[in-house]
Amino acid sequence: MRLILFIALLVLLYFLLKNIFGSSTTSRNKGRHTNTDYGSRKHQGPPPPITDELVQDPVCGTYCPKREALTYRKGGTTYYFCSEECRRKFKKGKKG
Repeated sequence: MRLILFIALLVLLYFLLKNIFGSSTTSRNKGRHTNTDYGSRKHQGPPPPITDELVQDPVCGTYCPKREALTYRKGGTTYYFCSEECRRKFKKGKKG
């Protein structure tokens, strides 16, 4: 019986000491921003610069990134299209 009581007291003492010393490390870091502040944008720096230009499809008027657009050169001018269908309509001379 004494052994069970002794083990129970040791376990209680362990958790008590763990809470006391565990909370002191938490209070030391309180107010500091660490790498685990995933939801905070203010510590991630400025957003990256926009490097891609948007171009407007002359057929449907949709804007798409220049690097993803389909192209067609006519008379020294490059035209940009959002889809093959729009490029085909432009070549045939249809608008909209």
